[in-house]
Amino acid sequence: MNTALKWLAAGASALLLAACGANSGGSAPEAELVGTYAVKQDGALKELIKIEKQGDGYVMRDKVRTPEWSEPKMQLKPVTREHWARITTDRENTAFVGVASEQLGIFKVPAGWQKNGFKTSTGYFLFYSRGPVEAYKL
Repeated sequence: MNTALKWLAAGASALLLAACGANSGGSAPEAELVGTYAVKQDGALKELIKIEKQGDGYVMRDKVRTPEWSEPKMQLKPVTREHWARITTDRENTAFVGVASEQLGIFKVPAGWQKNGFKTSTGYFLFYSRGPVEAYKL
């Protein structure tokens, strides 16, 4: 009987730990996209966007028109496999993580991934109306 109680207590402890871990915040795969990204411009890296966690979602700031970070410009949501296929036309089982709005998406894929003539050596890319652009996470 003593052994059964120990197993029951161990099981209850494991369930409690799992429940606490499920709500710990940073466990969403998209959380790894939080950070600053640059693009190559005239051979040099130029900071372009910053992804930040805000509430249950993500926001993007940029340095497109000014040398300082803008106010949050758009809300970004996690990208589903279906949305990924619409954006990239990729029907493979590519490992990816992404957040996007209607205007812009940032993605992490395996370094060297390529599709439709675009290849990313860093594994990060921005996707917007003009297509994909290699990104560098700083």
